[in-house]
Amino acid sequence: MSKPDLDPSDFASALAPLGEATTLPARAYTDASIYDREVERLFRGEWLCAARIEQVPEPGDFLSLDLLGDRLVVVRDREGAIRVLSRVCRHRAAELVNGSGNTRSFQCPYHLWTYGLDGRLVGAPHMDAVPGFDPAKCSLPEIRSEIWEGFVFVNLDGRAEPLAPRLAPLGERLAGYRMGELVAEETATFDSPFNWKVLVDNFMEAYHHIATHADTLEPILPAKRSHVTDDEGPYSVLVMPTNETGEAVLPRQSLPGLSDDQQPGLVAVAVFPFHLFAPGPRTMAWYQLLPETVDRFTLRIYDCVPEDMGAEERAQSHELLRVIHGQDIDACEAVMAGLSSGRFERGPLALLEKSIWQFNRWWCERMLPGD
Repeated sequence: MSKPDLDPSDFASALAPLGEATTLPARAYTDASIYDREVERLFRGEWLCAARIEQVPEPGDFLSLDLLGDRLVVVRDREGAIRVLSRVCRHRAAELVNGSGNTRSFQCPYHLWTYGLDGRLVGAPHMDAVPGFDPAKCSLPEIRSEIWEGFVFVNLDGRAEPLAPRLAPLGERLAGYRMGELVAEETATFDSPFNWKVLVDNFMEAYHHIATHADTLEPILPAKRSHVTDDEGPYSVLVMPTNETGEAVLPRQSLPGLSDDQQPGLVAVAVFPFHLFAPGPRTMAWYQLLPETVDRFTLRIYDCVPEDMGAEERAQSHELLRVIHGQDIDACEAVMAGLSSGRFERGPLALLEKSIWQFNRWWCERMLPGD
């Protein structure tokens, strides 16, 4: 892996005070060597969201996931604990399972090696004839994981600081949304031909409502009413109050206990590097990013809803998410085309883009040399 030539002076304007700051340089979005550094420092070294706990509600329930080349399986074991394991057989590297379902064990389709839901090797045909073979040394690797507000996070290199203390203030602020009680329903999957940060930037600001979402979000969540909170954690919080029209769409009484600036309205949260979710009075959108290359990732959008929500209301909520992201796709592809043109270097940030400024400072702290 080639090392990127990152000169801190090239990023100084991104670290300037808000009101003077710019975007990251274009090459931060287009340079494959910078992306390789992101994989090492930001993706494998930080906490990434792998699943929701309600996706594996019963013992034996499992969900496969490909994350940065790692073949993983999220499973609820017989004691009810959620584990994240490698789903690659320890014998000859065949994948044990794909998709989702319920199982008593994971059995390799190649040579029938069998693993318990805790990853222990419990069966290996004819291996008893191999001198010194020790099944205890052939368990499936378990990936470090934590659960926060119903989300299952993983740390691929196993060295990140614990997640819960870092997100404790955020959890307290969002407690009224009862995110852990919602049920994730996959709404759409998109092959996204642009850099992952383009979508993160887009998700974190409401400034683009005035154009991109002029006929959808802007009439009920006006950009000029949005604001970003002052946070020092590894996250950014965008608060989008409604106007009078929006109060009819996002009713105040849905979730008692929310603060005045949260209800009615939406909150868009980015837990860095790219865990994106937006809780509202009734539902929560969750955007799961699965990076692949510097200019491509898979996006899975989930609509997290109350269990008692009716079918018609669910369908309407799902469709709104699809429409909103359809508008965002056009904007993100236009941004990536401009970043790749060779004619754009960096641009000034608006005060309404404070969340991008926060993210860029976090990015620079971890990506630039001198550590």
